[in-house]
Amino acid sequence: MLYDDTYQDEENKYKLEARQSYILRDYPEYVTFTTPDPVKLPVPSPTYLAIHAACAKVAHLSGAAECIDKFYRDMEDGMILDPNGASAEMLEHAIFELQAAGHEFSV
Repeated sequence: MLYDDTYQDEENKYKLEARQSYILRDYPEYVTFTTPDPVKLPVPSPTYLAIHAACAKVAHLSGAAECIDKFYRDMEDGMILDPNGASAEMLEHAIFELQAAGHEFSV
């Protein structure tokens, strides 16, 4: 999913796009970023969102998006870890995503 500011018709409003339209079926066509405190909690930078959109388009056009999608499908389908360590990268990424979502882990 990407935010493409080429469709921007008002400040901080973006059109959602995805490689496959069904991915966005539960999302609105446009999102508008707002904040109660622009100093402490600024909205995302339009420049960074434009860079993200450009990178996503390049990944899609280069075929890299297919590899990324496959990685996520494999991660979702994986129920056990490979005993020879081949799934270590997938586990590491899954843990990182959970940490980014606010879950805490202890060893």
